Amino acid sequence: MSAPNPFADPFADPSVTATVNSASTVGNDSSNRIDDFNPFAAPASTQQPATNGAPARGAMSDELFRKQEELERKAEELRRREEELNRRGTTNQNSTSRPHNWPPLPTFIPIEPCFYQDIEVEIPAQFQKTVTLVYHAFLVYVLALFVNVVASLFYMIFASGGVGIFMLSIIEFIIFSPCAFLFWFRPVYKAFRNDSSFNFMVFFFVLFIHCIFCFVQTLGFSSYAVGWVNTVETYSVSVPVALLMTISAISFTAAFVGMLLSLLKVHRLYRGGGFSMNKAREEFTNGVMADRNVQAAAGAAAGAAFNQAARNATAGRF
Repeated sequence: MSAPNPFADPFADPSVTATVNSASTVGNDSSNRIDDFNPFAAPASTQQPATNGAPARGAMSDELFRKQEELERKAEELRRREEELNRRGTTNQNSTSRPHNWPPLPTFIPIEPCFYQDIEVEIPAQFQKTVTLVYHAFLVYVLALFVNVVASLFYMIFASGGVGIFMLSIIEFIIFSPCAFLFWFRPVYKAFRNDSSFNFMVFFFVLFIHCIFCFVQTLGFSSYAVGWVNTVETYSVSVPVALLMTISAISFTAAFVGMLLSLLKVHRLYRGGGFSMNKAREEFTNGVMADRNVQAAAGAAAGAAFNQAARNATAGRF
């Protein structure tokens, strides 16, 4: 057996040659992988489309958007309420210093306006349309009373209507025009301006009674006003006068409808606004009955009644 040659080429051994070839192959593959590596490329797992997470992120975005809109609406509502409170405070402080502007009389009439009225300034924004509706109903009723005077005049002269209906039409125009303003429009104006249940009660009571009377005027029975009944009867006597009376009947009809709509609209807001009869009673007690003049008048009346009762008792004894 021959001994191994120490000076022989070590790479001539087949096992060593196989190991070197395999190492070179691995090195070539590694170098190819290093050359192909991109440090800025996204991981393979993130390059796949996120089909499962997209609907969840979309729903979350919609929910956040809705919450943002709700917060914006609440912020706007708070800002509007703050402005209304500030405006009401300014209105209460400056109500006595503002010049009166109603009724809007011409300058040549030596009579000054009696009230300050501005719906856009004194009435909250959510109630301005309702107050404007009531104001227009009042104006239409005043117009109906004026047309009734003219139609009654022609009815008296050309259709033998009698002097009574004409005189009554003048009285109604003189009395009911200011009374309608003072006893049902002005109370509802102050009710919405001052948040007053007592003024709401006055409005409901007076306007309900006035609606009944306006309905009688619209019908035109007897000599109360020029309405539909006496208008239809006049067509057989004088067509021109009947046409003028028809305008009066239409005016009363429009006024009645406007007053009825105003009553229903205000009552709907009243029921949803937290007002009540107890609150109206408290306002009346704290406002009217707490006034010194009213207390003095009530005390004087009670004292007079007591003295009269005492005198009657003394006279009966002796």
